[in-house]
Amino acid sequence: MKFNPLLIVLYGLVFLLGMYCQAQHEDLLTLINADETVEIKQSKIDSFFTVHEKRISRKVLADCYHDVANKWYHEQWWESGEEAHILKAIALTKKAFELKLNEPHLEEGSLDKSSFNLGVFYYLKGDIYDAIDAYLFVVNNGTDTELIEDTKLELAALYIELGDFYKALNQLNQLISHFEMGKNSSDLNLIDTYILQAEAYSLMNLEEFSKQIQNSLHKADSLIQRAKDTDYSFQSLRVDQFAGNLLLKTKDYDHAIATHQKILKDTLNLYPEDLATVHNSIAYSQIKLKRHTAALANLNEAISLNDDYSSPFENLGDLYLAQKDFEKAMFNYQKAIVLIVDKEKEVNSDELFELEELELASDKLLLLNHIVTKANGWLKYHEFTKNENYLENALTTFERADQLVDIIRSESTEYQSKLFWREKGATLYTKAVEACYLLDKPKKAYYFMERNKALLLLEDISNERAKEIAKLPNALAKREFELKKAIFLAESDLRNFGTTSEDSIAVVKRNVYLNKRTYNTFVDSLTRAFPKYASTKKKVEVLPYSEFKKKYVSSNEIVLQYILNNEQGYGLLTTENENLFFKLDNLEQLNENIISLYGQLTGHISNQDEIKAYNTLSNEVFNALVPSRVYEKVKGKKLVLVTDHLLQQIPFEAFVSSVETTTYFIEETEIRYAYSMSYLEAKKRFVGDAPEALFGIAPVQFSELSLPDLMFSKSEIDAIALIFPGKVLLREEATKENFMKNLGTSRIIHLSTHADIGDNSDPWIAFSDEKLFLNEIYATKNQADMVVLSACNTSVGELKKGEGAISLARGFFYSGAKSVVSSLWSTYDKSSKELMTSFYEELNKGLTKSEALRNAKIDYINKYRGTMISPSYWAPLIVIGDNNPVTSSLFDSSLLAWIAVGLVLMLVNGFFFLKRKKNHSSS
Repeated sequence: MKFNPLLIVLYGLVFLLGMYCQAQHEDLLTLINADETVEIKQSKIDSFFTVHEKRISRKVLADCYHDVANKWYHEQWWESGEEAHILKAIALTKKAFELKLNEPHLEEGSLDKSSFNLGVFYYLKGDIYDAIDAYLFVVNNGTDTELIEDTKLELAALYIELGDFYKALNQLNQLISHFEMGKNSSDLNLIDTYILQAEAYSLMNLEEFSKQIQNSLHKADSLIQRAKDTDYSFQSLRVDQFAGNLLLKTKDYDHAIATHQKILKDTLNLYPEDLATVHNSIAYSQIKLKRHTAALANLNEAISLNDDYSSPFENLGDLYLAQKDFEKAMFNYQKAIVLIVDKEKEVNSDELFELEELELASDKLLLLNHIVTKANGWLKYHEFTKNENYLENALTTFERADQLVDIIRSESTEYQSKLFWREKGATLYTKAVEACYLLDKPKKAYYFMERNKALLLLEDISNERAKEIAKLPNALAKREFELKKAIFLAESDLRNFGTTSEDSIAVVKRNVYLNKRTYNTFVDSLTRAFPKYASTKKKVEVLPYSEFKKKYVSSNEIVLQYILNNEQGYGLLTTENENLFFKLDNLEQLNENIISLYGQLTGHISNQDEIKAYNTLSNEVFNALVPSRVYEKVKGKKLVLVTDHLLQQIPFEAFVSSVETTTYFIEETEIRYAYSMSYLEAKKRFVGDAPEALFGIAPVQFSELSLPDLMFSKSEIDAIALIFPGKVLLREEATKENFMKNLGTSRIIHLSTHADIGDNSDPWIAFSDEKLFLNEIYATKNQADMVVLSACNTSVGELKKGEGAISLARGFFYSGAKSVVSSLWSTYDKSSKELMTSFYEELNKGLTKSEALRNAKIDYINKYRGTMISPSYWAPLIVIGDNNPVTSSLFDSSLLAWIAVGLVLMLVNGFFFLKRKKNHSSS
């Protein structure tokens, strides 16, 4: 073998250069660790890069940047707190990352570590979203398994801080699946995962998610107890802290105090800020038990341990409020807010921070709590002094809280997190309406009532409008929908997954996660490429009061809106000449009566005693909801109802307005429903061009699903098809696949089948071969002017504060429908067929949907009056949304267009004929 001398020399030089570079790197580390003053070290580090920066290889230079950022500037920041140090750490780590990104031969995990450190440094600077981007790079591209685990924990903690709780849980669930398959690198990571999971659930709602919290804490504690030779004292104390917090929600304050005090016995394992949290928790229980002296001592101790901790000041506010020392209460509420927004600012109880300042706050979850608590404090202050200025302060503070909820919701990308923030917002809107009521400001109350209704549906329309305004290319708009569709379908698969195999479930969970990751990456790229799209889609606007009144209120049309929860409620009737703003009294009893009434309706009352009891209770609820002064204005008018809370499950048509004459409200008033007036108006902007009049489905038999036959459903579809011809699928042709293929082709979609809320609050509708679930409906598009769900419980679903029932009806609205006729409980096959046939006959006369359904119901009432037939049979079907007449097949839009063209041609021909005749006569 012959050796090329030049190659030998070249290899030797490369080797020597590598040795030189490594030596320089070692020199830098030695310099950083030297026992010298900070000034001397800094001078030598600067000299090092001046001399060697252009001489050493890119790979070693990247390591030098990485190490000096982490081991020097990062440490200096911890020592001094000077921002310049963390800025330098970020700048150098970015340089290291960029060099490594283009370097082909790196040690495994080297790039991961630089990206992870970049995330840490961004977080320490307060740039949370940049930190998330850096962490996501590690999660999506990393090779170091242990570091990916650490990164997911950091990501989850950041999502929790932002209030994007379901995104945090998504990361944690991914980790747990990974660990359960035996791939975890340490028990510590698994323990921290369970503790973070408990934290996310506890911040969402300690009471609602208590089982999940207890389960997570139990698993964490089991791992801690099992690892006898390892010191997990800090983790054990965190478990105890959460256990104590759970006791707070059950109002077991004495046991909560005992649990939290147990933590204080092992203070060596706690940092001052951790101790401050414990003292604050103890004080909270003591305030509830009216042990104010002890509470004050613990709060002062918490503040002395961590004077940047805002929660003790909120609790101080509560303590002084309980003692009727309102000035001190309001001062401390404001102090809590100041600590989060700008701790250098002077505390002024009357001051509101500007929205731009709130946007920059990192812990917006805690900030929102402080602002709402302060607003409620103003209400209490007014209650005690009757000073109207305090009411005005409460109202402006609630307005600011509302704006902050909007910011948090827009920053959340997980749909479930958005839903959480809608519910969080709903708790403040009722209190805001209370302030409006006390100030007699019905127009302002209208705004808060609208903000409390179906905002996520409205947001989806804003998103579609944003695509148009920003002129988003069709291919990108389609891609966005397809990616969103993939998420909905994957989540539906997970929710209805049959197998119990952990490996199989892990695969399905992974599919959900990957789809969400792909979608978020795509949306981020859209936001950067089309900034106008990003800014426009955030604007979820309430229909202004003046526009609302002009478009939806007249001498014959009025609107009645409600807002209520378990504690308080209000109604607002808007007529042409006035607003009737009223308070609902004795909410606890009213809610109990509504639940009892719904039970009677869904139980299909059918004997004289039951009907009499129903009439009495129904009239009592009616009088509470529609006081006499409101009733006098409503009677004989066309009424749009925007309901809330439990009222969304009750048809107002079925209320007995007079026990003596057994008169139902529907006999006096034409009723339709809207999720909100803003949503109703937004839906008008979308015009479909479906070619067919009707698409009807009736499976009739459901042998594959073990559901009973619906023999009257075929005759229902046949009767409707005679009035509105179109495509009809019956029996074995009525498959889920065939339905999905034809969903977007018709102006009317009519489903006569089985449906229900589902075992896991996951509504479904049945076809001849399988069920279609709510998430799958979200993944479709239709162009329907009207969807008729002639099936059971299609307007029923899990009630979400602020958004209403998560039902099949809502799903069809989301996918495009302008109006939906749906049911509030199980319908009878025969009575449903009668009502539906009559409804379509009335529609064919050119009536509005609500007028047609009202006539159908009144005909049914009159036909069976005096029998044991109760509202259970005729009342469940309601009209939601757009109320325009439905064009029949005889006069569909295409035919009208041809008729119009024909008329124009006739007029043109007539004009030329007359002109020729005139010319002829004059020649």
